[in-house]
Amino acid sequence: MDVASGKNHLGYRWLLGVTFAGWMLLSLLTAPGVYLHAMLGDQSVGVESAFGQALLSSLAWAVVGFLLLLFSQSQPGRPWPGKIWLLKQLVFGVLLVLVILLLARWGQWPVLGVAGDVGLGSVGQMLLAAVPRGFAMYLGVWGICQAGLLWRDYSRAKRELVSAELRRLRTQLNPHFLFNTLNAIAELGYQNPEAADRTITQLSGLLRKSLDDSHQQEIALRDELDFLKRYLAIQQTLLQDRLQVELEISDDTLNARVPGMILQPLVENAVTHGIGRGAVGYITVRSKHRGELLVIEVEDNGWGLVIADPRRSGEGIGLNNTRARLRYLYGELAGLELHSRPGEGLTACLHIPFHEAFAYDENPHPDR
Repeated sequence: MDVASGKNHLGYRWLLGVTFAGWMLLSLLTAPGVYLHAMLGDQSVGVESAFGQALLSSLAWAVVGFLLLLFSQSQPGRPWPGKIWLLKQLVFGVLLVLVILLLARWGQWPVLGVAGDVGLGSVGQMLLAAVPRGFAMYLGVWGICQAGLLWRDYSRAKRELVSAELRRLRTQLNPHFLFNTLNAIAELGYQNPEAADRTITQLSGLLRKSLDDSHQQEIALRDELDFLKRYLAIQQTLLQDRLQVELEISDDTLNARVPGMILQPLVENAVTHGIGRGAVGYITVRSKHRGELLVIEVEDNGWGLVIADPRRSGEGIGLNNTRARLRYLYGELAGLELHSRPGEGLTACLHIPFHEAFAYDENPHPDR
């Protein structure tokens, strides 16, 4: 199935879902009136029977709603139409009302709002009495449908804006990381050309992996760790014996979904500010499943925030982008906290909603 047919399929599902929900809501609102009317007329009607009559009497307007949604979204000029669009809607409404009234008269269908007028005299008398009420009902359904379509368009535009911003944040990390790594490789080239050549090869594989996952906003933690290990291998080559890394990953978190390249900026921050001149840096990456959250910690033994660079105001591009991506993807359900121990180190604590990824899962946050 191609993209266009997939979108149409999802569109029809949305139309059917909204129509069914509106039908049930209208029936629930109508059922008490049917029940009270039967009670006042000394008729014995149960609650189930009253609801069934409400379903039948409101079915016509549910069909009208579905056809109206289908017709409205196929017309150009929405949501702020011109006279031609409004004229089409008017003609469409008149035709629908006439068809419903004729079907209700010939099939003795108790249509909500016009049931009392359907059996009047001749067809002309019936139309004269029922068309105004039927068209008033149509206008009510029309207004609700247009509001629903506007809300769907607004939600879709908002999602597309968020996806565009996430793509911007994601691609902003790539040149930032690439610049820092190439700069370090250039310095290594004077001292150890073979190591520099090997590191360039590692970097090529890392960038290929980054591009392969660039279309996904979320990937499995095991894939994110694979990317992180490639990055750390480059850093260990550049820093030689000055970087030691330990991974403490819980097995029940390996399938958890995380934003792609979410850990690399945290580890890069630990490498940049956690290793002093001539010292050995220790970086520990932990993951835990805590209730409904996935908690990931990146701990270093550096100077902490204050001693590391007291002149800095604010955070770097990596941490700022990480916070922005979390906010767009999860809102208040996720966060990034920095716990500084001046002179002893820094721990970056990331928590996001826990949900697992399997081979047959679709990405819940794709770039749309």
